[in-house]
Order: sequence, then C-alpha cells, then structure tokens
Amino acid sequence: MKENSFTIGQLVCSKCGRDRGNFYLVFEIINDSFVYLVDGFKRRMENPKRKNVKHLRGFPAVAEHLAVQWEAGQQVANSEVRRVIACLKKAHADKDSETRG
Repeated sequence: MKENSFTIGQLVCSKCGRDRGNFYLVFEIINDSFVYLVDGFKRRMENPKRKNVKHLRGFPAVAEHLAVQWEAGQQVANSEVRRVIACLKKAHADKDSETRG
C-alpha cells in the first residue's frame, strides 16, 4: 500500500500534532495531501478534522459499511463511528498479537 493512499472508512492513527496517537476513520478525501477525519468524540460528524496525510499512519482495516453510507450522502451517528473504531482497533490488536506469538 502506498504511504499516502487512503480510502474512505479506513482506520488511521495520527503520527504528529497534539492529537498524536488518536485513532480516526477517513471521512472524506480532499486531495492527494489532505483528508477529513472523524472519531465520534471530539471530531464528530458535524466537525471533521482536516489532516495532512503525511501525518497519518494507515491500517488495513476499513469500515466498508460506513464508507458506503458516507459516499451515498447518508448520515451516520457519532456513536456508530465510536463503536466501529473500537471494533477495528480490537481486531487489529488481536491480529497483531497472533503474528507476534
């Protein structure tokens, strides 16, 4: 996967800035350099965070059902975004621990 190629609904983690270490979902791709992110907490659907893709670490996990809804212009609840991020983080952590052990 190319470093700066992200897809809508992909799980990402901030590498730089005051939000370093926070997990988000890619809500919208602005251009090759910037995306909008949501986490359901501070960065809610009503106020997504604009972030440079150089400052993000992407994970292979994608919330495809949310991506379909967002691309169709449908509203998604912030609680659903929080739930999906928690599930994707847990699945990634479980998979990561299996490969180490």
